[in-house]
Amino acid sequence: MALFGTAMALVLTLAIVVPVFGAPPTTIHPPNPSASHRPAPPLAVGTTLTISGSGTAFKIGNRTVTESASISLTATVIKSSPGRGMLNFTAGTLTIDSNTYTVVRGHGIITFHSDRMILHLVVKNSAGDTFHLILNGRHAKASSTAAFTVDFTMKSQSKLAHLWFLKINGATVTPTPK
Repeated sequence: MALFGTAMALVLTLAIVVPVFGAPPTTIHPPNPSASHRPAPPLAVGTTLTISGSGTAFKIGNRTVTESASISLTATVIKSSPGRGMLNFTAGTLTIDSNTYTVVRGHGIITFHSDRMILHLVVKNSAGDTFHLILNGRHAKASSTAAFTVDFTMKSQSKLAHLWFLKINGATVTPTPK
């Protein structure tokens, strides 16, 4: 019995040790820091985006009151990664009926994985009063070389704060590379 126990211990030891030493070596390659392996961002830094479109403005507090609305905005891509881009607004207008609001300043984020665009702008009317313009939309695949569209919806809280909800579907975003 002692001989049998010694033989079994030897067999179990070999069963554990042999597969470890008998396995072929695997090679683990170090990460390659080369930029050529990183995906390029869809929007290049320095690209100018012109956003234009028209739709409807709905009076906040009484959505049965509607007016025509149009936007013409100009932004520059100031940061870009494969996941998102940051925009700085340099010019533009929002027109609701016969009232025109001029862009004073603004910024925005465009995400590429969820196809969202969120813009926060400060605009002023002809009397010099300032208002917050928020545009929240979904866009087609962003590109630095081809135009794409974006839908700004009332449901996603696109609005001229405290005055109008905005619905501007199919606004065109035209990129101009640096």
